Amino acid sequence: MRGDSRVPSRYVSESNIAKQRLLVEVDALVAAIMGDAPLSEVVPIVDRIGAAVDHWHEIPPAAIAELRSAIDLLYGGHACATLSALLSAHSELTRPGADPTPR
Repeated sequence: MRGDSRVPSRYVSESNIAKQRLLVEVDALVAAIMGDAPLSEVVPIVDRIGAAVDHWHEIPPAAIAELRSAIDLLYGGHACATLSALLSAHSELTRPGADPTPR
């Protein structure tokens, strides 16, 4: 028996798993920025988001664009604009029927 207590479901798609993982990271980054977390806490979150954006094809293109923008803005020192981009990405990730493929 695995140590994982989650029940596997055939109804949970890879796309939904990727979105959920990314949402957790986006929420963590928003909390870190709002809480004035030190860079040593922020950078690993940004790195995980960047890796997700580069490798998860299940993410809607609009969310990827917002996340890339947020990363650029964060490294440019624009915290408020970063939060705005992160919230836009969050909305794209949670939008019903968000399609991961370009239209």
